[in-house]
Amino acid sequence: MSGVVCDLDGVVYRGRTAIPGADKALRALEEAGHSLLFLTNNSARPPEYVAEKLATVVGYRATREQVITSALAAAGMIEAGPVLIMGELGIEQAVRARGWELTDDPSAAATVVVGLDRGLSYERVAAAADAVRMGARLIVTNRDPTFPIEEGLKPGAGACAAAVETAAGVVGETAGKPSPGLRAFVEERIPEGTIWMIGDRADTDIALASGERWRSILVLTGVTEPDSEPSHRPDAVVADLPAAARLILDESV
Repeated sequence: MSGVVCDLDGVVYRGRTAIPGADKALRALEEAGHSLLFLTNNSARPPEYVAEKLATVVGYRATREQVITSALAAAGMIEAGPVLIMGELGIEQAVRARGWELTDDPSAAATVVVGLDRGLSYERVAAAADAVRMGARLIVTNRDPTFPIEEGLKPGAGACAAAVETAAGVVGETAGKPSPGLRAFVEERIPEGTIWMIGDRADTDIALASGERWRSILVLTGVTEPDSEPSHRPDAVVADLPAAARLILDESV
């Protein structure tokens, strides 16, 4: 049986509003025997927070083990500490869980991890850039310039990282979609069968789905407009998650 990997923002929900029919679509895939993973480039929240949001907003009960975040991927790339973070709780917990010491001192940092930072300030950008200029390795959780909410789009981690990279004169290494390391991580979790990727961004979600076992479905409930030309061509373009689920279930018969 295949595995299904769902992006979250713009696919399963927008902000605190569920995509209509998302709960039934996820349960139908699960009941048909498909392995479900939720893969998000949003680094702000730990997996258990994401699982709780799926339960409260969508009505689908996921385990924390089903949730993969770009913060987890970034933490797995760290090779030296102390670590200076420009981001939120999701990164902090992921880095601490790996046993790395955190620091606010740019001169002490061996690694800088930058992600979505909704408390962004000039001082936080300056500290991260100073650390990188002094030789710290720069890891960026993900390159999404925006993320969707009910009212439209908000600046994403890519926008936060751009400030640090511009100030430091260094382009960081990317941890989240569509990095090869994250693709390999998903393939380890789904070792056999087809891997379906359902996402709303061609440059991250659809770009991740490359390889023999991967197939991709682009939905139009997030950032991609119906008349746009995707930067990476998906196997199918559908209206929403319920339509994507029906396609997968039909092809699995």
